[in-house]
Amino acid sequence: MITALPKPKIDVEFRVVRRAHIYTAGGVDYPSVTKILGVIDNGKSNALAIWARREALKLAQNELFGALDGGITLGYENVAEIIKIADRQPDRLKDAAADLGTRVHEAIDAYILGKDPVLDEESVVGFTNFIDWMSKEKIRIISGDIPVASPEWGFGGRLDSVGVNDKDEIIILDWKTSNALRDEYPLQVAAYAIAFEEMYGLRVAGAKVVRFGKTDPADFEPRDVSLREAKLAFFKALGLFKAMKAELWA
Repeated sequence: MITALPKPKIDVEFRVVRRAHIYTAGGVDYPSVTKILGVIDNGKSNALAIWARREALKLAQNELFGALDGGITLGYENVAEIIKIADRQPDRLKDAAADLGTRVHEAIDAYILGKDPVLDEESVVGFTNFIDWMSKEKIRIISGDIPVASPEWGFGGRLDSVGVNDKDEIIILDWKTSNALRDEYPLQVAAYAIAFEEMYGLRVAGAKVVRFGKTDPADFEPRDVSLREAKLAFFKALGLFKAMKAELWA
């Protein structure tokens, strides 16, 4: 029975340099999986821009209609102030969502380390859903957050957790705080599996992404990853990333 990870074949150091995540193994720096997958984007940037514009316009409309309904005479100054408030609305919503996701993730990390998780009314819902799901899936967690790297393929990353199923097979687990599962998530955990297998010499049998909603504490969605297909897709993204680093202008 697997109860703990063996000593890795290579040591990986993780650091942040000017907001970029750098993974070092054997004295060589490697880009993060997230940076590599940035070449495919999957419409994420455009989707975020649309969401931000919608939220800003919604707040501006509510503020303006509220002023009119309240009999307030609108002038340049108060309209300008409403626009300023609306412009900051997307950042406020993202901060609140990140805070909820962070609390749930911290509770899970504490649980993995055998500590008592700190829970409030919102985060306890997501944490309870996670515990119930783990019990149903019959997964034992043998390691929490660890940095991994693949010198063979030239990338690094930080996986959330490693578990073992009831067949004593290794499963990579990844927690996400988002309103929907994105197509790049399977590629991300597939990359972690590739690096993990290289580092530990253990076969990864499967991978799972567990999504927690940004604003609704009860929003919980676990999904299995088609690991073989996701690995192939990641290698294609990695090839594109390396190709894009070449000098493309004559």
